[in-house]
Amino acid sequence: MYETETLKTEKKTKIPENLLVVERYKRSQRIHHWIHVILMVFFLFTGFELFIKMYFVGDYHTTRTLHLIFSAFIGFWDLIIFPAIVIKFKKYGEIIPTPRDFLDMFIIFLCAIRILPDSKYPHYDYYNVDEKKYVMKYHPAQKVLSLTNLFAILAMGVTGVVLSEQINPGYVPSIIVDIFNLILLPLDWFAIDIRLVHFFVFLYFLMTTMVHFYFAIIPQNRERLRGMVTGKEKIPLKEK
Repeated sequence: MYETETLKTEKKTKIPENLLVVERYKRSQRIHHWIHVILMVFFLFTGFELFIKMYFVGDYHTTRTLHLIFSAFIGFWDLIIFPAIVIKFKKYGEIIPTPRDFLDMFIIFLCAIRILPDSKYPHYDYYNVDEKKYVMKYHPAQKVLSLTNLFAILAMGVTGVVLSEQINPGYVPSIIVDIFNLILLPLDWFAIDIRLVHFFVFLYFLMTTMVHFYFAIIPQNRERLRGMVTGKEKIPLKEK
């Protein structure tokens, strides 16, 4: 007979198979993720066009308009829809980092630079067979990024609107521009260029997207990637 490799309760659940198919992502989570991916690809692409001043679709004004539209959708999707999904399904523990997550990230770093052996790599993916649900699901770095992404989206939106209105005013209501200028006032105190901040946030999204894509396609994570498409994941079981 077999039992899960992950979390056990006092009463062991006997499973006559070496694989267990479980629900990893709900439909709403999968829809949110893939719409976010599509929006982010076009958002970064149009932003890059504006940065290098080469326009593959239309001219400057068309690209700028598309960039603002994608940024507005991303802001709505990630700052309103995403928190709503988290609240609806009560997934706070899955995305809010804990002190243990930061400790695990430090241990993972030590494993990565070979100070600690791979056997010390912390387990972060636990499925409770008896309760038929995940107790822990996400890598500690994913939990940290889920929050830093929200702040990065805010920073990108605020700096982007201010920059856009400086170059070609009139697209955004003046009261919003005034509020955003007030938020960015500390940058003036330290003589920090808004364009530089906007560019670094762009680099942040570009790098984290590339890293996320890499880890999504490596063999160890194929089941998780499949789960983001079908909602299901196969969990290996070990013999007692």
